[in-house]
Amino acid sequence: MQTDLEKILTRASEKLASIGAAREHRKQVEVFKKFLKIETERLRIRHRLGLSGKEVTGARSHLVDLIISRAFQSSSAALGTALQGQLNQCAIAALGGYGRRELAPFSDVDILFLHAGKQPPAFKGLAEQILYLLWDIGLTVGHSFRSIRECLTMAKEDLHSRNAMAESRFLAGSEEVFRRFEAEIDQSVFKNSRERESFLKCMRLEIEERTARFGSAVCVQEPNIKESPGGLRDLHTVLWIGRGIFNCQSLDELRERDLISDSEREDARAAYDFLARIRNEAHFSTGRKTDFLTLELQPILAFNLGYKRKRTFFASELFMREYYRRAHQLHQLCHGFLERVLEMGASATRFKRRPRFIETACGFQARQGKLYCGAAFDDLPRSPVRLLEAFCVAQSEGLDLSESLKQTIRAHLFLVNRNFRDTPEASRIFLEILRRPGRVSATLRPMHELGFLGRLLPEFARITFLVQHDHYHQHTIDEHTLRALEVLDCIAQGHDPKLARFAKVFSELSNRTTPYLALLLHDCGKGHGRDHTSKGVRLAERVCRQLRLDEVTASQTLFLVRHHLLMSRLSQRRDLSEESLIEDFVATVGTLEQLDMLLLLTYADASSVGPDGWNHWKVELLWELYSHARCRLTGSKPARWDPHRTNLLKQQIVRQLLPEFLPTDVEGRFAIRKTQWWAHIFAEFLPAEVERHFAMLPERYLRATEPDQIVRHLRLIKRLETQPLAIDWQTMESGHCSRLTICTRDSAGLFARVAGTLTAHAINILSADLYTREDGVVIDTFRVSEVSGHHPIPEDRWPAIEESLKGAVRGTYDVAAAVEKWLARSTRRFRRHNTKQPIVPSVHFDSEASATSTVIEVRAEDEPGLAYKIARALSSAGLNITFAKIATEKSHALDVFYATHASGRKLIPTELSAVEYALQEALGGGPTVLKTTVEMHHAVAL
Repeated sequence: MQTDLEKILTRASEKLASIGAAREHRKQVEVFKKFLKIETERLRIRHRLGLSGKEVTGARSHLVDLIISRAFQSSSAALGTALQGQLNQCAIAALGGYGRRELAPFSDVDILFLHAGKQPPAFKGLAEQILYLLWDIGLTVGHSFRSIRECLTMAKEDLHSRNAMAESRFLAGSEEVFRRFEAEIDQSVFKNSRERESFLKCMRLEIEERTARFGSAVCVQEPNIKESPGGLRDLHTVLWIGRGIFNCQSLDELRERDLISDSEREDARAAYDFLARIRNEAHFSTGRKTDFLTLELQPILAFNLGYKRKRTFFASELFMREYYRRAHQLHQLCHGFLERVLEMGASATRFKRRPRFIETACGFQARQGKLYCGAAFDDLPRSPVRLLEAFCVAQSEGLDLSESLKQTIRAHLFLVNRNFRDTPEASRIFLEILRRPGRVSATLRPMHELGFLGRLLPEFARITFLVQHDHYHQHTIDEHTLRALEVLDCIAQGHDPKLARFAKVFSELSNRTTPYLALLLHDCGKGHGRDHTSKGVRLAERVCRQLRLDEVTASQTLFLVRHHLLMSRLSQRRDLSEESLIEDFVATVGTLEQLDMLLLLTYADASSVGPDGWNHWKVELLWELYSHARCRLTGSKPARWDPHRTNLLKQQIVRQLLPEFLPTDVEGRFAIRKTQWWAHIFAEFLPAEVERHFAMLPERYLRATEPDQIVRHLRLIKRLETQPLAIDWQTMESGHCSRLTICTRDSAGLFARVAGTLTAHAINILSADLYTREDGVVIDTFRVSEVSGHHPIPEDRWPAIEESLKGAVRGTYDVAAAVEKWLARSTRRFRRHNTKQPIVPSVHFDSEASATSTVIEVRAEDEPGLAYKIARALSSAGLNITFAKIATEKSHALDVFYATHASGRKLIPTELSAVEYALQEALGGGPTVLKTTVEMHHAVAL
């Protein structure tokens, strides 16, 4: 009985049997194009019905084979008898993936026009006819036109050409020429010992380059199914090295030479076919060559491949979890094979004398920086704890696990069961691993990659390969956790100057094991669905019992897991100058030790989510919250919080406003007492004016504003005497944003107009600090960056932005029209990928987080100008915005506004419905769309 593949190929051959009669190019294009379209659709249907990845790529390769062979026959027949003889010295060959018969539906078709020596004139014309035909019917063709000698030269000089030719396959023309080409390249390149050594060196550089481009992690959120670690290219690499070093052309031949195991061969085949099937679906779904599994594409592929939602996990999350599992298998094969090749030496035929083994602790052996089994594993079934000892010894001795030791551990993972986990010895050794700061992540990663960590901690196994479609984390949960542990190790090592202040905090800890354990467990609750924090605490309690932790360590671990989001949420969503917020945060933290641990865990966790989720500004906010809390816990206070310092602060500001020619001593005091009287005359502001400025602003202004900024504010206010708007720009020392300060007279909707103007100029608002004096003078400070990235606003753009801001304040600049114009021009460019249905916009009211304002949190799908829309809605509801924080997590935006009623008081519950309605209108939703939560508890309880 014919297989599905055989049926496809038989029908396709029959369809093309009559094409030779079509001589006119246009007619040939029509026939071939129709044939390719119909057969591609048939192949798509068979793929959806379950045809394997290899069968689909094989069938696609055969279809293109038929087209090229028919095109060759038709074109050569048109040459006439006199010129056809020249084709006896020519051939057409398939290269690369097409040569392997692994042509995905819309992949490039790589072909080689090969000739024996001197280029026959007729062959070049025939090649051009075939290429024009292939292009016109819609194929993307990569081609080369070379002699056998030129091919040999290219294979020796260019790695990509060598690998492509290693997979060449005869298509049409003279088979004798092709066989001659195969024989010569085999003898001159693949069996040449010097070329083999050069090839291995080039392959290592190629692997390093691919790692630099696509990273070293399998579990990235948007992998390239071909080039990312664990992608199809990993198996290609194994086969290329097998061909180039061992003259093995398949997995079966590698197995026969005992270069891979039976399980590796079967896992590689299954994983590769799975990935090929995904790639075929990506091509069919998009109608083009598609190798990146983008967030937008993943749910489409999951649906088309038959995945369905289960419990709290989306179909796309289950689909990607399976992808990561298979990709991990393929990557482990590639990595392990390369390790074995390197251990054997650069050449399979020449072995160097190896150094002797060195005995290490617990019966293990070491050689060339790697740990080997030795006598330690002689009786594993009776002493399975030796498996865990291997990792502990490797960590203490600074060794890597040898490939043979890794294979032994994989083969004995079944010994790591409940009885193993309940032994005191296993708990002792695991805690010993966690007690070596700076070296923990380097040990836990191989434990995880070998599957050992998930067997030891089933709680961690639940998050293995689990993708996070929360638009925030760039990696799967397990990979994110390992990266967070790597950050904590970097802090512990103390080598990075950028982490010096965190390293100092770490060095002051009395218990350095707890942050590592808490970080390892902090996201384990996500393996059980929503509300991961409370579930994570219950899982952590179980682990603490299993590890037999003392009461203090267990309590600190649970505290960190329970509150691992607290510092990031408060620092990024709340006004840190609110004394009540700091007081309640300190009450929650309790001790300085727990504060230090929470800071380190928060930084490690937040900084490992990905490049888009963390930046310098968030680090400074986190450190500001920590500094305030630390001062409270240690009994000290920041100088600017000291109420007795107010007079000193005023004097300092007055001195900074004095002319430079007045003499002062090294401490800033007047060198001549009589000069003080003249100083008041020449000063920009008299002391009474500084006193009046302070009196007309809330106490928070004194606590939250540095003296040099107050001086700049006073100078801006002075300029208001002659102009309606005064603006000051500063580029922050960190270089990631600009500080824009606007001083003007208060008016309704001012913040919305300013936010809209900045949006119209493609400026992203990172934060806003808003003050209004009792006399109506507004001092608004914005931290801003360019929409295209975290870059300060270039100085050459300042004049145009200032002109628009002045027009917005005067009412001559149509802010709404300018925003709409910018949105129409740029929305498409800044559109973010989405994994599923857009999130439902939600608003959260908190009446207890601030002593003077109602806090309004709005979470919605991010879009250009979102802050402007929200601000305009709040203004339309008659609210005054006193403070704002703008945050974006991938495609989700969380904008926080401190607002008061027009009379200056907090909102009462009956007024919240009007605000809700205004936000509904602004965000394009209705009463059933916008999710509203009214919270009357304190922010710390979030």
